[in-house]
Amino acid sequence: MGFWRNPEFVRYVRAELRPARALSSAALALVICSLVGLSAWSGEHSGPQEFFKDYYLWLMGIQYVVLIFWCASACGHAIARERELKTYDFLRTTRLTAGELTVGKVLGVPIQAYFTVGCTLPVSIVLGILGGYSPPTLLWTYLLLAAAALFVSVMSLWCSMQLEGSSARSVGLLAIIPVALGFGFAETPFPGFGAISIFPALLRVHGARTDLAAVVPTLFGKPVSFVAVTLLLYGLFGAWFVLMLHRNIKKDIEQIRLLSRWQAVGFAAFLNILFYALLDPQKVTTAAKFGSVTPQEVSIMAMVINAVILLVVGIAMLAPREKLKVWWRKHAAGEEPYLSESGPPWPWLIPAAIIAYALLAAEAFGLRGSLPLDQWHLGTAALGLLVFLVFTARDILFLQWAILTRMTRPVVKGFLYLWLYYAAAGVVVMVVSIMSSEKGRFLLGGLTPYGTFDTRGIQPSVSPGIYVGLALQVLFILLLLRVVSVRLRRPAVVPAFSEA
Repeated sequence: MGFWRNPEFVRYVRAELRPARALSSAALALVICSLVGLSAWSGEHSGPQEFFKDYYLWLMGIQYVVLIFWCASACGHAIARERELKTYDFLRTTRLTAGELTVGKVLGVPIQAYFTVGCTLPVSIVLGILGGYSPPTLLWTYLLLAAAALFVSVMSLWCSMQLEGSSARSVGLLAIIPVALGFGFAETPFPGFGAISIFPALLRVHGARTDLAAVVPTLFGKPVSFVAVTLLLYGLFGAWFVLMLHRNIKKDIEQIRLLSRWQAVGFAAFLNILFYALLDPQKVTTAAKFGSVTPQEVSIMAMVINAVILLVVGIAMLAPREKLKVWWRKHAAGEEPYLSESGPPWPWLIPAAIIAYALLAAEAFGLRGSLPLDQWHLGTAALGLLVFLVFTARDILFLQWAILTRMTRPVVKGFLYLWLYYAAAGVVVMVVSIMSSEKGRFLLGGLTPYGTFDTRGIQPSVSPGIYVGLALQVLFILLLLRVVSVRLRRPAVVPAFSEA
């Protein structure tokens, strides 16, 4: 079905674009165009073309700000407000599929924003042509605007799906942060990540002379344009968010599981591939200098990024309480294996970590012609990834145990407890380090996963604290597995009813 025939989209069009409201939006758009024109006219210009150029640039900037913020605000509370108004059950029981609901909401919720900005498009196109910009420049400008608006809408709707209450709108606005501020990556050894912001592509399309003019992003070592990378990143990340929406848009918050187990492993592999795809190999050198990185620094960044990735995919794989209990009964009866879609999530972190290390090793072997293999410190990276894997498995098991309790918002509270533990461990390490740096380093490796980062250059293999920490975390994992199994063996509580 075409999106214009989607019942959810049609419902929003009829509600948001009633004749009176549509006329008011169109009139407001024309008034804003007039005011922007008067503001541009008040400036000094050498000729009519320069005036039209300034007029167009001001109006185009306002279009970007209004549409992106409006989409983020509208989609940021679209589903949360359904829960607040007690109308969410209609979404869960409707005959519309999850995909139809997703398309209808992404395009329908901000329909008034699209209509209002659309009323200004003829004016801005004429101004752009009169200002000296070619039709392809205008085409790419508004194609980027549409892509950014859709990307922000999908991200905000994804946030709204996991929240309830009035705070959802403000959280949805966080989707604007990477689009607005991600351009800082453009001047790093990963210039392609700067394309997550709309500014590098817009500046390049309009031929602006800025510091980014000489920056060329790369994709697998090949130079590409910022426009292509921006559209690629919006499309790839948007597809993952749409997948998560499609899986969970008709579920309660307690039943949400963002990704299946294999999808989570694939997402971890995708992020790692993107990390190396956008790394500019010309900026990887053996000598540390400004604007470049050494192979050892790439290995350290890979460890840190995968620590975050493992935690994110682990949280995405957490099983709801009811599904985990059903799996336990089937597993105890021999009907379902331990590595199941409804089972504990921690074993699935292992293939994600193995893929991460394999990709790091592949990058090192791919650049061995210009960079020696020993510069990558692959042994240190393997130990670091193992440490992060063990600590993350412990944390995910703790969060899974929290879900099995009667705790309200178990994932949020469990996450706060973990942060409290790491904060307390950091304070202890700092206090002990004042008295003895060696003892502080021992505790750093025993209580946290950061013992592999040693500023003095000592190899982690000679630090006993790391191995003591691994042994302790394995014991904690076994203890948590025991506690979780005890929780799962508890029989369901049947309420007793008194006889009439």
